[in-house]
Amino acid sequence: MPCYKEGVGWFNYTDQCYWDLLNPQPPADAPDWQWGSGAPSDPAARAKGKAYNVICPGIGRELAGGTSWSLNPPPGFGGGPSPEELAQEAIKKMRLLGAQIGTAPGNGTTGIVGMPVWIWNVKTDRTWGPVSASASAGGITVNATANVQKIVYTMGDGGGVTCTSAGTPYNASYGGSASPDCGYRYTKTSSAFSVGAVTTWTVHWEGGGQQGDITTTRASGGVNLAIGEAQVVAKP
Repeated sequence: MPCYKEGVGWFNYTDQCYWDLLNPQPPADAPDWQWGSGAPSDPAARAKGKAYNVICPGIGRELAGGTSWSLNPPPGFGGGPSPEELAQEAIKKMRLLGAQIGTAPGNGTTGIVGMPVWIWNVKTDRTWGPVSASASAGGITVNATANVQKIVYTMGDGGGVTCTSAGTPYNASYGGSASPDCGYRYTKTSSAFSVGAVTTWTVHWEGGGQQGDITTTRASGGVNLAIGEAQVVAKP
């Protein structure tokens, strides 16, 4: 949230200091020290900016601050989103999706109870990552990058499986072997097990002198699996 402390000023996330506009401002022809650090020596040039009282709290910074000149208001001055709020805006721009579920057996085919079921996420930037975006406001720019942390599949029979990889797409050459990284076995039959998934994304962001991680989830579904008994053909 925007941070203002009465009698101290607006918090600048970039330098971790509070900036408060001097009122009244020094006259344009006032001595340099009245304008503070960073002020140009030309009175006409410094009149284009403003002088601020700066306080920098924190261990080892008790004496930091003083009067400082700035051509433009410092980041965070006058309100506006915090770096973390800008990170949330960047996430919106990413348009992250849940898993695009692939299975073997798939829709329209029938698997056999007890046999391996292969599960995978059809990988794109928006279903697996990495995907990046940025957001800016009030002199602050935040860059964020999202990657999938895990996918939790619900298999429609009360069970489920958690996969930390995208899974391996099935190929006929694999025969009846189990998936090496994301699979399941049904212990009962049904004409339509409904498979869904919840993808957990981890978003790392940096900007405004800060950084952090945000976790967000996306759900997906729409896959129905038929699982039947193995058919035994009697010999004549």
